[in-house]
Amino acid sequence: MPNSTNATTVQEHLRDLHTLVEDSLKQWNLSTNTVAATALVGQSHPNRLSHELHPLGPVQVGMLQRDFKEKIAAIRAICLSFAQGPLHQSISVGDASSTSAFKKYSTLLREETLLEEALSSVKASMTQCQNTLRAASQDGGIKKDHLLGSIKDMATGLGLECYLDTGSRPYSALPVSILTIGGIVIVVDIEVESTGAILRVKVSFFPEIHQDERVDRLLASNLRCKCGKLLQTEDKSATANLLHLPDCSRDFDAFSKNLKALAILDNFQKKYPVDFFHNIRAMDLDLKELFRREMLLTNNDIERVFKHGHGIPMTHAVLPGPSVAYWASKSELLDVSWPSLATAIEQGANEKVKIPFHRISITMEESSASASGYLPADRAGFLLSEEETQTLSGLSYGNIMNDQGSVGASTILQQPLRWVVPNADSTIEATYVAVLHPPVIVSEDLAKQLAALSNQGGFNTTMGLNRDQGYLSLQELLVNRAIEQTQWEIVLDQGPNAVRQLFSFDRTKCEARLLHRIPFTHISQVYMCTKLLRQQMAFNTLFQSCFKETSTPEEIKKRFAAANPGPGDDSDSSNRIVDTTPEVAIIIQTPQPPSLILASFINPFTETSMMVEIAIDPVTASPTVRLDTGMTAHASPMVGFHNGGDFQHTQQDQYMHQNQQQQDVFVVDNAKLTQVLLVCDSIPILVRWILKRSFVWMKERHQLMGRAGSFQSGGSGHGVGIGIGRRPSSYGEDGGILKRPRV
Repeated sequence: MPNSTNATTVQEHLRDLHTLVEDSLKQWNLSTNTVAATALVGQSHPNRLSHELHPLGPVQVGMLQRDFKEKIAAIRAICLSFAQGPLHQSISVGDASSTSAFKKYSTLLREETLLEEALSSVKASMTQCQNTLRAASQDGGIKKDHLLGSIKDMATGLGLECYLDTGSRPYSALPVSILTIGGIVIVVDIEVESTGAILRVKVSFFPEIHQDERVDRLLASNLRCKCGKLLQTEDKSATANLLHLPDCSRDFDAFSKNLKALAILDNFQKKYPVDFFHNIRAMDLDLKELFRREMLLTNNDIERVFKHGHGIPMTHAVLPGPSVAYWASKSELLDVSWPSLATAIEQGANEKVKIPFHRISITMEESSASASGYLPADRAGFLLSEEETQTLSGLSYGNIMNDQGSVGASTILQQPLRWVVPNADSTIEATYVAVLHPPVIVSEDLAKQLAALSNQGGFNTTMGLNRDQGYLSLQELLVNRAIEQTQWEIVLDQGPNAVRQLFSFDRTKCEARLLHRIPFTHISQVYMCTKLLRQQMAFNTLFQSCFKETSTPEEIKKRFAAANPGPGDDSDSSNRIVDTTPEVAIIIQTPQPPSLILASFINPFTETSMMVEIAIDPVTASPTVRLDTGMTAHASPMVGFHNGGDFQHTQQDQYMHQNQQQQDVFVVDNAKLTQVLLVCDSIPILVRWILKRSFVWMKERHQLMGRAGSFQSGGSGHGVGIGIGRRPSSYGEDGGILKRPRV
């Protein structure tokens, strides 16, 4: 929420408009220089912009539109005032001297405006050059000035007051600069040595109930040098100097976001009669209470709570305030010690949690159409306690909601939660927002479901930008590279048992959005966000597993050249090594993302068409597999024998015929397939398992037919067809040890 500039002239309002555009382009990761902007205009399909230009993108599109309208209205008002004032008087008087003087005044005013604009542009360029040189300098003193100046600019832009002082500290022999950033609730003290090293960051709250050292550590980690070391002179005297490493950098972007999260609440506190810090803290306590209840019901099974419950709550982990860890890939969870993780969460030790979780961070933002309600200061949380659930029936400042969406056949909780829903105040232009770390690629239908949580509109109006064939579909965004590529090769084994899997996907356009934030009106809606995002992440993970090649493009080209020699190739064909590795072309279809994935292929061993159907549950995000196998393309002849030149079917022949018909169809238990996919989380490994199982099945089938034929040829009298049962396959024959594809 940038600080207003109190613009009074057309030029000042135009500068504000330029700043709005520049800030939005930065958040969209688009360059703001003239050359890049010209190139962007020349593109008929700016792909990245089209997937982020929506109400749940990095920019609050609604607020941006409102600010634009306000600035344009202000410019029109100034122009109208001028037209009805000096211009009207000059025209109405009609005196030649007045007209001449007015023309002279207009000329001088235009020249002055052009000169001021040129000087302003030069000043901005010089400031940018100065900041660039300071950031690149290895001198500690210059680094300190750049650090303090950058922080001060951020803070004042967020509507906070800044004070700079220089003194000494008992824990440092060098002069220390103290930058104090103040609001009405928060005070941030940043202590910097004359060398540019961060000594301490302290965030103070009023009242002190919000005090938490984890906020201090979060902001300090953003500002400390990422080079890890400082080159230090031996004497630590007052004249000592530290030379920063050339690649020294500080995460100013993360610090700016974290400071903004605090400043927004502070500014809201100044503007409205609501304790916003108290409401955010209440949500934090509610998430921890839900975690406690689910841990109790699962006998402290934190893995189940993480995957199928409300998630793992953490405080001040990524942004100041509460957050929920809701997803992580199976490869990242392989070495996790769940009891140790549970201990770290209970202790609030964020620094001990090294897992790259997908998280939802809860904060607030400005909104022109808010429907949020806020708790009074004497109410500790939105969630009713177990005792209140039985006794509390009504409230003066809101109502009580029975949350039927919190329970189901597959949920941990079996009793509906009860929540306090405060009355909404439309005069408060603020709303809660769930910030996604990292952003998530979702289907447009799922994005609309999430947008409905806060009645966010705008998707239908932005869809017109993407109707042309140039934009990226959901599948192309998930592949994320080489979208002109037609096949992706994955080989999971080496030697004679290897099978080359060639993946491609249906290019039918499916709308996609890259989500950064999800506005919501009540804390109970976070669980709905969690369930929908888990389903989408399960879909994304399975789809992307098909396009992580194990062979480099150079290897593929080399093999192709060996198999298809050119006309000028004089090498001896007898000495040429021919690659006989069987290939399977697999087409991935996604008719209903993120609920359904289809993988279709021809099995080279059974010579049948097969389709693997993977349905992803919307509540648990767990996949269920069903294999559809086709009939054999070339049926084997039925076994019988001739007696006196006549072909006769006996009862034994018919029994063998029926038995062989059943064995002609390769069948795998769908529950077993689901179990395989749950372990590996990879479609290529699942296909590999099916192929290996079918190879074993075909081998046993041929052995069975050979034995039956041998028995009949050696018999006399009436021929007897014996249906020999399929012997149980070993674990290794069922598909072997599950292996992960090499990435």
